[in-house]
Amino acid sequence: MASKVVSVDMHSKHLEEIRSLKRENEELKTMNKELMKRLEELHGEYQELRYYLKGMASHGEVLALRKKILELQNELHFRR
Repeated sequence: MASKVVSVDMHSKHLEEIRSLKRENEELKTMNKELMKRLEELHGEYQELRYYLKGMASHGEVLALRKKILELQNELHFRR
């Protein structure tokens, strides 16, 4: 009988430890998402600053220029 009590007690202890680890895991996942978001923001800021310092067009400007080039290519194609 004593071994069953010890077994149940250990089982209970392990379940509580598992619950605690699951809570900690969820907290770490939340923190990881927040850190990843901040990293992406910082990387974007870094890229913009790098482009600015090198006198290069920003990513947004490059996309706008590509769009304009495609529009002009289409216009030229239709004129031929």
